[in-house]
Amino acid sequence: MSWSGLLQCTAMEKNGRTVISDSYYEGAMKMIRPIYLHPSQPTIYLIHVGGGYVDGDRYKTEIMLQEGAHLIATTQSATKIYKTIKEPVQQYTLFSLDDQSVLEFFPDPVIAYEKAQFYQETTVYMKESSTFIYGDIITPGWSESGELFRYDWFRSKLKLYYEGNLLLFDHLYLEPSTGLTGILRMEGYTHFGSLFVISPFITKDILQKFERMAASFPASAHLGWSTPIIPGLIVRVLAYETYVIETIFQMIHQFIREECLREEPVFLRKY
Repeated sequence: MSWSGLLQCTAMEKNGRTVISDSYYEGAMKMIRPIYLHPSQPTIYLIHVGGGYVDGDRYKTEIMLQEGAHLIATTQSATKIYKTIKEPVQQYTLFSLDDQSVLEFFPDPVIAYEKAQFYQETTVYMKESSTFIYGDIITPGWSESGELFRYDWFRSKLKLYYEGNLLLFDHLYLEPSTGLTGILRMEGYTHFGSLFVISPFITKDILQKFERMAASFPASAHLGWSTPIIPGLIVRVLAYETYVIETIFQMIHQFIREECLREEPVFLRKY
């Protein structure tokens, strides 16, 4: 199977520090040298060199963390999905987390422009002792008419295998032609964000602290949260602007790093 872009990366713990032990990329996908925003935890930036995703593009990313590795990942810029005439754009991402590893992944928003069709599938394999933190934001792109939600459809699936068992399956499907702005849909909001934290550190005490902290989130957003059957936290955010969701995600990310990982916060945005 041919890919418009392919990226593979493996992180390992070595002498108390996480290093990238192996990496490979081809096509439109690239990865810059790791930046150590934290002395022992590398941050990698995933780059799409084509400027945007177009008709029929297929992308695959695989990131593997060996035992004890701690990796932070983000993207260089937003994922822009342009008009798709014949075939939808497809993006597949695979994460594999070994024992006591930690992955923090906060890509820039996905922007779906007029007539865009986008399928995204994220698969996670993790151990009971590992930690997975992932934030995803979807925004409507510019259209010639000036109207919002001019993309055809957006589908995103997250499958999380916990100790080999599929214990979390999240499926988001947005199709503006079916009345996206109504009740039990976007309800007048324009931007949507999902944040997943699956970790043995998410305890009842942490959840109570999070509930108190949630009172300080921007009032312009509408937020809800729940807990899966495994130790974790799932947060959904509706807002009118991207930076509002990013602000909330940054607050939650900082909270998790401080309260669960006992680490100082990191700032991943480029602007």
